[in-house]
Amino acid sequence: MQIPYHIKVDLQEYYEKFNEWPVPNFSDKCPICGGIKCARYLGCYFRTAICPLTGAFIPDLPVLRFICSRKGTNLVCYHVTFSLLPLMLVPYRKLSLKFMVQAIYIRLSRKLSLTNALDAIETELNHLGDIADFINISSVLSWEWMLKEGAMLLLWSKTDLTSVIQYEQLLDPAKFSCFLETVIHHKTRIGNHTIRGPDAFAFEFYQQSGGTERCAHFLFGLASQHRL
Repeated sequence: MQIPYHIKVDLQEYYEKFNEWPVPNFSDKCPICGGIKCARYLGCYFRTAICPLTGAFIPDLPVLRFICSRKGTNLVCYHVTFSLLPLMLVPYRKLSLKFMVQAIYIRLSRKLSLTNALDAIETELNHLGDIADFINISSVLSWEWMLKEGAMLLLWSKTDLTSVIQYEQLLDPAKFSCFLETVIHHKTRIGNHTIRGPDAFAFEFYQQSGGTERCAHFLFGLASQHRL
């Protein structure tokens, strides 16, 4: 099971300081079963994470992983392990959420062809090497599909976020860029810390759709607990 994890720093700093990073304590409540002193830290697994906006290309980003001992009775999914996925990432994708949203916004708001969109993305959003090393037309189309699927999930959800989105923006492909603009400018708070943009929008949806207590959905990308 994957849980969004607010790290309060960018991916590069998280990576460089990971050995000093404090391991979160879930002794008061296990996210999977609700048990006390149930969840135990297992270590981490590694995945690729890329954020062209900040120039981060990390082939071995560590992701914290825990195991549930089933001491509680409130099971939210069949998994026995859970991992903490940094908030700026989405399941099963290498690129940061903010980059993908801004890339698709550029394409749709300006009505660019896929080829011209790639040129604009490279010029305006990329602080890495050759953009062809990590994105292509197929990946841009897959991001667009992912974001539209997320919009439909939002449309049928019972969250307060739908109140800030006009329904016709979600239903009309011609107005979809308005939805993306709203996502880009969204902000929310986690404790005493303000987060902004797509990360904030996606996290707020996750929390409002149940958090870990009801095995909440990721808005963009399908987490392991929802894969068939």
